[in-house]
Amino acid sequence: MISVNLLPVEFRKRKEIHFVGLPNKKVGKIVGGIFITLTAIFYVQFWINLATYKQLEKSWPVLQTDQARVFKLRSEIDKGSKNEKTFLDSYITSSYATTSLLTAVSETLPDSIWLVEMKFARNPNENALVLKGLSRVSKKHSSIQDIEKYLRDLKRRFPQGTSLILTTSRQSRENVELTLFTAVFKWS
Repeated sequence: MISVNLLPVEFRKRKEIHFVGLPNKKVGKIVGGIFITLTAIFYVQFWINLATYKQLEKSWPVLQTDQARVFKLRSEIDKGSKNEKTFLDSYITSSYATTSLLTAVSETLPDSIWLVEMKFARNPNENALVLKGLSRVSKKHSSIQDIEKYLRDLKRRFPQGTSLILTTSRQSRENVELTLFTAVFKWS
């Protein structure tokens, strides 16, 4: 049902609006106290940090001179040790040590073969060992067979995937027939 108030406006009952009062004074005091306390704490921290900043600003020139000396010393050390570092990286700290490969060259060398020249090169991408030598005919095998057997045994001691290029030629010196050879081992 709908109710309609037909009384004049002056006689109509008004609905009173109740205002919600402000928060309690105690709550206001607590919030104000927290605000003042935090402001005081932040203010003290500001002054402490400002004092630290001024102290660091005063010691900064000393640190800059020390830093300049350290950078200069570091560059001198880097220049001085560059060759040693390159040597260590190339020959000592590689996956296959140079000494083990050179030991294999001498251990597998038969009596009928003489090495005349040996070159060893290590690069980041490819390593190479070049052997030049002589072989005389042995009682059991021909000189080429001895060379091939020696190089095959030597190649087994090199890293997997090593390639071998062999060239040979015959020469006669003082009525002795010799086979000259050049063997190139390459691996990554």
